[in-house]
Amino acid sequence: MATPAEKLADSLVELKKLQNDKGIAIVKADDLSRTHKERLLNNGFIREVIKGWYIACPSDEKQGETTSWYASFWMFIASYIDTRFGKDWCISPEQSLSLHSGNFMVPPQLLIRSPKASNNRVNLLFGSSVFDSKVEIPPQKDRTEIEGLQVYSLEAGLVAVGADFYSRHPTDARTCLAMVKDASDVLTKLLDGGKSVVAGRLAGAFRNIGNDKIADHILVTMKSAGYDVRETDPFMGKMKLEPISRKASPYVSRIKIM
Repeated sequence: MATPAEKLADSLVELKKLQNDKGIAIVKADDLSRTHKERLLNNGFIREVIKGWYIACPSDEKQGETTSWYASFWMFIASYIDTRFGKDWCISPEQSLSLHSGNFMVPPQLLIRSPKASNNRVNLLFGSSVFDSKVEIPPQKDRTEIEGLQVYSLEAGLVAVGADFYSRHPTDARTCLAMVKDASDVLTKLLDGGKSVVAGRLAGAFRNIGNDKIADHILVTMKSAGYDVRETDPFMGKMKLEPISRKASPYVSRIKIM
């Protein structure tokens, strides 16, 4: 008959199969047998996030310690929301841009959009939560995937966010603006629906970081299409940045800005 230590070892082998190369594992109810889950839970190797969902954690992690949760948060969200909505979902434009900029800080409440949602808040660990809103999401061409997360594309996000995003998250906003190589993709979205107010705000934002070329292109194109565009700067201060490659890490700009 197997000893308790041997039984635990068997359960750890099953948990290891679910872990990625960073040791992070998101465990759904049917990923492990009830016996393995109870054994791992009782010995501190997994922690319940919500009913039927667990994350892996070191057995010596103290009660109330947040390290494992913050390390697992985005992977948990990707797995949990995919299970609920498939790929028919998207993170809000504001939080999408934060991820584009390399800001993976865990928000107090993550906002998810999906036509399959039920306008429901799910409380997670340590005061965090996710709220799903039943609203339409951008077409596939205006979405992309970051670390398994469905997000607005860079240009679609810049067009979708409001003016307060620039004042509340200036580093994220400037990093995203610096990643835009030319105005064509942004202009396509601005012209679709005649977003003259957004065009004026984006022109002012690009000029704020020293990209007069894109700012002028936006103004000239929108005005030639018959729109009355008035440039406004959504930032509270100015900063000149060099454009960066879309393939380069956004952390390059984040470091320069900070």
